[in-house]
Amino acid sequence: MTVEKRIHIRDEQARFIDRFAEYGYHNSDEMVEMAIEMLQTELEQRRELERSAELYAEAYAFDEETKEWTEAALQDLN
Repeated sequence: MTVEKRIHIRDEQARFIDRFAEYGYHNSDEMVEMAIEMLQTELEQRRELERSAELYAEAYAFDEETKEWTEAALQDLN
């Protein structure tokens, strides 16, 4: 299913999209679709990474054993 959506972009962005063929795309729609998919993937990965960091921070804060082996590992690096 495709949806038509009107958006506002800057002139330089429009000129970039108009050069879709230079980047190997058949049309501007295909190029914009790929750009949105890439952005979506990046944002979702960032969200997952932030959530993972939060979980590790929680585990570290409440687990003395985790603190001990983390500190031991850091000592081994020095």
